[in-house]
Parts: sequence; structure tokens; C-alpha cells
Amino acid sequence: MKYIFLDESGELGFKNSSSRYFVITLLSCDEGDIYSLRKIIRKVRQKIIKKKLKRYPEIKGNNSTDKIRKEVLERFMKTNSEVFTIILDKSKVYEYLKNKKSKLYNYISNLILNECSLDNSPSVCLIVDKSKSNRSLREDFDNYVRKRLNERGSLNKLIIKHENFQNKARLQVLDFVSWAIFRNYEHKDPKFIEIIKDKIVIKKEIFQK
Repeated sequence: MKYIFLDESGELGFKNSSSRYFVITLLSCDEGDIYSLRKIIRKVRQKIIKKKLKRYPEIKGNNSTDKIRKEVLERFMKTNSEVFTIILDKSKVYEYLKNKKSKLYNYISNLILNECSLDNSPSVCLIVDKSKSNRSLREDFDNYVRKRLNERGSLNKLIIKHENFQNKARLQVLDFVSWAIFRNYEHKDPKFIEIIKDKIVIKKEIFQK
């Protein structure tokens, strides 16, 4: 079975205080690679994280030290995973879409999912963070993705799961990867994306209306 994990960095708000960019990142791997991803966070906790922080279940790219970020990303580079990412410049979003954030999210998620090769896998499990949306929005997402994959003849045996990323070490790794890509665009800081650049199979930039 192939596993695809989906996470995002930035947000889809359009206030003056909102981020300029919104990034969706997919991590694709085979079932045998799941343990390697899960082990990364455990090893980093053992090696670097101070004792008083070890009781927290989640470490994230945006609240970690550069030392932790570098360690996670360098360990990630030793796995067999692949990264697909799409970067949206929100200043280019049409006005009528700014009030339809869930539709915009579904649309750009599907754009990057289209870049993943699913046809060679007998079954695919897509795992999405459920903490950021209600049940109705999750169902809309599932229906949209299934419909679009069916249209391109790539529905296969698709399983969609919505999990809380907080307690999933393998998904915390994806958070660091997505954060590194977002950091490069939002803050013009390329030192973290440079670590993982060879894992990025597809990088799509949406900078025009």
C-alpha cells in the first residue's frame, strides 16, 4: 500500500496580518517506510530535546530551534519518501474565491494530488489532518478528491483518513518539511528547504491569476 500524508503551512486568511503564501505539502511513501518516519521524532527527542520539553506530545517546525529543525530534516533525507508541494501566492487569488476557502483548499489539494503517481499502486491511503476542519468540510474534501481521481481514472482503492497530527510522529515530520518550504517563500529563508530539496519531486507555484 502507498501512503500519502497531506499537511499545510500558512493559512488561507486574507487579512493584512495573514501570511502571503499558503503551502500544501504531500509526503508519499510505501508502507514499509512508515516505521522509519515514526522513528525520526523519537530519535530527535532522545538526542536533542531538553528534559522539560519531552513531556509534550508534539514538536513542530514553527516552535522548534534551528538545531532540532536541522536534525529532523537531515534524518528525513535518509528515508525513501518523496515530497510534492504546491505554493499559492494569495495576493493572486480572485476576489470571489476569498470567501470560499474550503473550495479553494480542495482545489489546490487536488492540483498537487494530480502530480502523484497512483496508478502503479493497488491501494492508496491518503491521510489528512482533521484538527483544522469540521465533519462537513471533511466530507466535502473526500467527495471532491474521489470525484477528481475518478475522472482521471486513478481512483484505485483509495482510502481517506482524517487523523489528529498531534500524536502522530510520522506526521510531525511532514510538518517540519512543509514548514521548511513555507519558510523559504514567506520569509525568504532558504537554508531549510536546501536540506530537503533533493526529496522534492514536484514543486508547483501558483503566482498568477
